[in-house]
Amino acid sequence: MVAEPMTTQPGRDWLDLASPPHPPPEVPDGAGPARVSASHRIGAQLAQVRAGAARAGSAAAGYLAPAMAAAAVPLRRVAPAWQGAAERVGAHPLAVRAAGAARRAGDLPWGRALALTGLAGLGAAALFLVWCAATLPPLSGPSHQARTLTVQAEDGTPIARRGTARGQALTAEAVAPAMRQAFLAAQDPWFEDPYRLDAAGIAAVIGGALRDTISDGPRAGSPRLTQRLVRRDLIGAAPGDDRSLADRVREAMLVLWLQAREDRPRILARALDLAPFGAGLTGIDAAARALFGKEAASLGTAEAAYLAGLTLAPDLEPDRDVAAARARGREVLDAMVMRGSLSAAQAAEAAQALDGLAPTGTSPVTRSGVPDLVLAEAADRIGSAPREAVVRTTLDRDLQAMAEKAVERRLDAAGRGARAGLLILGPDGAVQAVVAGGAPLTDTRAARRAAAASLRYLRRDGRPVYDRLVAGPMPAAERRTALLGLLADLARPPEGADDPGVRDGLFVGTTGDLLVGAVVSAGSAENGAGDGPEALFQDVVAQLAKARPAPPAAEAREGARETGSTPRSPARPAWQNPGERSPPVAALRGVPRVIDTGRLRLDGQAVRLAGVEGQGGAYAREFRQYLRRREVTCQPAGGPEVYRCRAGEQDLSEVVLFNGAGRAAPGAPPELQAAEANAKARKAGVWQ
Repeated sequence: MVAEPMTTQPGRDWLDLASPPHPPPEVPDGAGPARVSASHRIGAQLAQVRAGAARAGSAAAGYLAPAMAAAAVPLRRVAPAWQGAAERVGAHPLAVRAAGAARRAGDLPWGRALALTGLAGLGAAALFLVWCAATLPPLSGPSHQARTLTVQAEDGTPIARRGTARGQALTAEAVAPAMRQAFLAAQDPWFEDPYRLDAAGIAAVIGGALRDTISDGPRAGSPRLTQRLVRRDLIGAAPGDDRSLADRVREAMLVLWLQAREDRPRILARALDLAPFGAGLTGIDAAARALFGKEAASLGTAEAAYLAGLTLAPDLEPDRDVAAARARGREVLDAMVMRGSLSAAQAAEAAQALDGLAPTGTSPVTRSGVPDLVLAEAADRIGSAPREAVVRTTLDRDLQAMAEKAVERRLDAAGRGARAGLLILGPDGAVQAVVAGGAPLTDTRAARRAAAASLRYLRRDGRPVYDRLVAGPMPAAERRTALLGLLADLARPPEGADDPGVRDGLFVGTTGDLLVGAVVSAGSAENGAGDGPEALFQDVVAQLAKARPAPPAAEAREGARETGSTPRSPARPAWQNPGERSPPVAALRGVPRVIDTGRLRLDGQAVRLAGVEGQGGAYAREFRQYLRRREVTCQPAGGPEVYRCRAGEQDLSEVVLFNGAGRAAPGAPPELQAAEANAKARKAGVWQ
């Protein structure tokens, strides 16, 4: 008898036959067969994919096995050496201690978590370095779109040009030797010293990249020129700007790359091609052509020093800040003598040529800073990045020529070391002529107001965007206050000037509807605070009267007859009762004797200058020299012995306060308070 195999019902445990059978799983009606068939199909397809992958892997292994075996032969040869080296390193006491510390750390509950955190940090740092390397700026430098901004006079004649330009890339041999030496003297006098890019040098490069400043002393690890090239010209970080960690890492990468891959002449050529030579000019080729109209290979020593000085202060405008650029050029010549590039005699000759050097297009108008102030005022209307823009101002070229001739004659008469400035404002406060005697106008509220009044027409990319033909008149007191503020700015000594004892002479007068202000500065009171400003004013008035003669009275009557109008007689005064008649006011006239800067004696009568608290001593002597044998007219100003006195058209109270020879009295008129404020700003006289 054959025993049948014991079976159990589906779903029952064969060890527990007494337990009741489990109910079969419920399957929704109509879904069972479809689901089973779909799962079978998916399983069959996956099995085929696995089988195909296995066959492909076997074939690839059979094909690559000989090649991998051949490649592994050298590794087998060096394997014993590597194994021995690893055993020696592992047997080192420090390695043993490190391994033990790692095992103990792994046994701790948080050891593995700390190790994983460290590995994650290393991975993040590696990804950060990869991202920095992938976003490095190009070695050719940032791209610049060419722009041209033209400032015109009232008749459309260009008086200044601004914009951006970049020259062609030149090799070091295509640049004049004097320019190369001047550039190195300005940027890195130790560029040609030997250096090694070893571990210490690499550490120095990384440390220099992480710092915000570049050391002025001898380099450590890499030339300063390379650091400045990368930081300023490639990355675009200005001195003092906040830099991100990514920019610091990129700087280190680029410096190490340039030091390892390029030689010194190539680095020097790249620095010359990317260096800023003033606002808007990039590269030695563009600077040489735009400023001196020649190629970089033809630059002389004085021109090279001028251009190298501009790289020390890229914000300077070459045709405006001429005095500042010359001062930096002299510093470059001294550095060239220190490096041995020039002898003392050659440097002295170049410095003499530098004193008379100015870029092409430089004029008294550009040196005054008025074109740049007008452009700054029109910046919102121009918009961002125009290809071409034209700004027309109220500057009168004929009046400007008269002002320049008058200033030139006055400087010839005053002698060496004197400076003269002249400013002519129209009825609306707009600048019609300007000659700067010292530093250019700064961006102040008064200067911006004058620039806004001077803006007449604006065209951007061939389309007019602003046109103002007529402007409203400015009140006389406000216009006079504005003129005094601008004159005080023009009277500042230029950068690099050494004349602490200079005195300023001021004269303000009107001719027609024009307000003219003249200031003369010199080392002596005779040339500065004497009759120089008034003579300058009279010169301009004489030229203006000759060029624009007033119509005679007969012609005026004839013109009135032709238009059918009748000239009116002067208005009669209103009737008054005999008891209300005011006593006659007597004016004083004569040559005064100075008591102090606030008091005079005229015709035996004491005269106090209105609004002035006078000073004695040296200030009184200078005031006496200013008034030497000049006739003065004084009108009563309301108080006892208080007068407003004038020498010609110049108010003596303004003269005293403008030169800091006194203080404004409480309740002084606004124009006198403005004159005192100007003296305070210039630290003149008692405000030193």
